Amino acid sequence: MNEYSPSRATVEELRRERDRAQRYLEIAEVILLALNEKGEITLLNRKGCEILGCRESEVQGRPWFDTFIPERERERVKETFARLIAGEQQAVEYFQNDVITLAGERRTIAWHNKMLEDDRGRIIGTLSSGQDITDSLRIEQEQRRLEAQIRHTQKLESLGVLAGGIAHDFNNILQVIIGNVTLAEDHVSQISPARENLDEIARAARRASDLCHQMLAYSGKGKFAVEAVDLNAIVREMTHMLEISISKKAELKFDLADVLPAVEADPTQLRQVILNLITNASESLEDRNGVIAIATGAEDCDRSDLGRTFLAPDLPVGRYVCLEVADTGCGMDEATCEKIFEPFFSTKFAGRGLGLAAVLGIVRGHHGTIHVDSAPGRGTTFRILLPASERPAAPITPQAATSRGWQGSGLVLLVDDEVAIRELGRRMLERVGMQVLLAADGREALEIFRARPREIACVVLDLTMPRLGGEEVLQEMRRIREDVKVILCSGYNEQDITQRFLGRGLAGFLQKPYLPVQLYAKLQEVLGRGR
Repeated sequence: MNEYSPSRATVEELRRERDRAQRYLEIAEVILLALNEKGEITLLNRKGCEILGCRESEVQGRPWFDTFIPERERERVKETFARLIAGEQQAVEYFQNDVITLAGERRTIAWHNKMLEDDRGRIIGTLSSGQDITDSLRIEQEQRRLEAQIRHTQKLESLGVLAGGIAHDFNNILQVIIGNVTLAEDHVSQISPARENLDEIARAARRASDLCHQMLAYSGKGKFAVEAVDLNAIVREMTHMLEISISKKAELKFDLADVLPAVEADPTQLRQVILNLITNASESLEDRNGVIAIATGAEDCDRSDLGRTFLAPDLPVGRYVCLEVADTGCGMDEATCEKIFEPFFSTKFAGRGLGLAAVLGIVRGHHGTIHVDSAPGRGTTFRILLPASERPAAPITPQAATSRGWQGSGLVLLVDDEVAIRELGRRMLERVGMQVLLAADGREALEIFRARPREIACVVLDLTMPRLGGEEVLQEMRRIREDVKVILCSGYNEQDITQRFLGRGLAGFLQKPYLPVQLYAKLQEVLGRGR
């Protein structure tokens, strides 16, 4: 008979303790994993089996590292475990690593670890509890991405406000330069030594004006007349221009959708987007042979699709028209991609870096968004998404030519707070037979208009002035005389202004800087052909 024989009650108590311990293992909402000194699984609870996609009987005794650790990390983890078992390395109580489930899914687990020892203090394995943090990490990463996108968007919007303000002020200055040069050229003979100087001033001023237009486009104030437009028609119309705009080593390919919804857009601005993207693609080839591909299409975008784009995760879901420009050029790293839409950023040694900034502003102004896919050595793809229109596309028609010999008659009130612009406008108007009254601000303009409301045939009114702005002046003039003809002038673009003054009886708009011929064309439109 044995010296010690446990009673039936003791055996039953041990069984209950074992069952209780087993239930604790089963209901635990963490992974419980025990490994022996060889790295073989001696315990894996229900939660662990659920996450790893297995049954405990399937993995009991199997090598943990060869079964569940990603292959690229396997040897490193094995070496660490061997040093722990040998007592050569102190155990780290908490760490994270990835595991591979039996279905091949990668999960990230946060582990807490303890070394297992026998009665003599010899290390015989490890006991670990693990928490699956894969989903929480993804949420954190997405949150960080969205926060970074919001910061970046706010930065671009701030730069856009700055760029728009600078462009507006520069357009006022350029109005004086371009207008006076144009008037001076009419009085200087083609053989005069001064002619070449005037022509050079005019060319420089026009380049500065183009730069201001790019800045306005970046600021989101670059749209003009919006209509339902067929994007395919615009691309086809531009084919010859695009072919001569790219490197001779570049091959241009087209893949245009057979059927495409219209978009509500300004054709001129869309042409600028296409040309800027094509120019950027050509430059990325760096004088090497390559391909530039232009594709169009339509797709239904959900919140996930829009959330991955550069500009507007808050755009409404729905149908969008896509313009894609892809190249086989040098590509860009992630840091460069984050800066390409900033004004004056350029990867080239020399260059203004405003092409893509203008693209950003135009797309933003059309309530669209951009997705950029690029990596060093594998080219770049720009995808522009614009909301599809329910209206059919209108035919694209060129603007009518202006009659250069037009002469007008009547009294014009010219209102501008810049002395030079007032004097320039007076000379322009008197040249075509108009009589001119000048006002330096809104209050003076109203005083003059109240005195002669029926005599004044037209008012050329600056939008931004001290004391009383153009908006208030227009409103008051309409009270005095409902049918007054007012042409509004601004350094900003027409779409921004006309939307703001919709339904207020605005007769026309001139964007500064404007040429004399543009002023005459607008007067001809508003007043008629005159004599």
